[in-house]
Amino acid sequence: MTKVSDEQSRGQRFSGKKLVLGIVIVITLIGILSWGAVVYATDEIRISVDGKELRHETLKGTVEEALTEAGIEVKPHDQVTPGLKSEIKDGMLVVVERAFPVQLVADGDTTTIYTTTTNVRGVLKKASLSLGELDRVSPELDAEVEPGCEIRVTRVKEEVITEEYDIPAKTERKPDSTLNKGQQKVVREGSPGEGVRQVKVVYEDGKEVSRKTIKDQVVRSPVNRVIAYGTISTISRGGDVIRYRKVIQARATAYGPSAGKYTATGHRVARGVVAVDPRVIPLGSRLYIDGYGYGRALDVGGAIKGNTVDLFFPSDAECYRWGVRYVKVYILQ
Repeated sequence: MTKVSDEQSRGQRFSGKKLVLGIVIVITLIGILSWGAVVYATDEIRISVDGKELRHETLKGTVEEALTEAGIEVKPHDQVTPGLKSEIKDGMLVVVERAFPVQLVADGDTTTIYTTTTNVRGVLKKASLSLGELDRVSPELDAEVEPGCEIRVTRVKEEVITEEYDIPAKTERKPDSTLNKGQQKVVREGSPGEGVRQVKVVYEDGKEVSRKTIKDQVVRSPVNRVIAYGTISTISRGGDVIRYRKVIQARATAYGPSAGKYTATGHRVARGVVAVDPRVIPLGSRLYIDGYGYGRALDVGGAIKGNTVDLFFPSDAECYRWGVRYVKVYILQ
């Protein structure tokens, strides 16, 4: 009885060991399978290239490796976000921005800039190009850029300079009744003045493009030169130069002693006495009449109107010889 019980006890212990061993094996297999599932699980990422998005499953560890695996070439100037060395994470978005060339003209040089930015401001920032307050950019800073376009930067500089300058003397001409026509004389010599002005000068790319006077001051006024010119006309008669101020074409008649001994102005009649219309020839004027000679306006007459003169002759015979003529009457100076 005792022997049978011992055998049964040993059998039960053996069966328990097998059960424990089986459980351990099962647990081990589950762990191995679970580890393999973890090791070989793929990550799904989204890749955006030039605005077009695609999905890609990968086992790669970095963005650079995943892009290469997806057949996407990244050129030296392209922008990748996050960076190429970033670790792959399931569900992440990788953005690839393609760089394109633009021409930057500035400071005398033309440079090709590869950029992913879409406006002028971004291109200048990428080129590390700073702008002065007055500098001009074409196109404007917020304008969009396209591949191959040209961006031109014009350097603008302003400065204010002080200039001294001469103010030229002018020449004044004044009539002089003591000089014959055609004659002149210097009454006063002139001298230049002096001025000081402030000028704003504008330069573009080192070249002057404009200047504007912003302040002007006369330090010394100029003295004008004065020249007198003659107003007296002259004629030559019988070797004499006769100076006159006016000449008229007149109808000339003659009268003699029978008209009386005294003129209307109280002068005694004599050769050279001329009767005139005072509205045309002022009384007292010295005259020269072609064909008659010198005379003086000392008489008037009722028939003497307008451009008419009546010449006194000492004899009636001379009066008849004169008759009526049309002559030039010079009113002398």
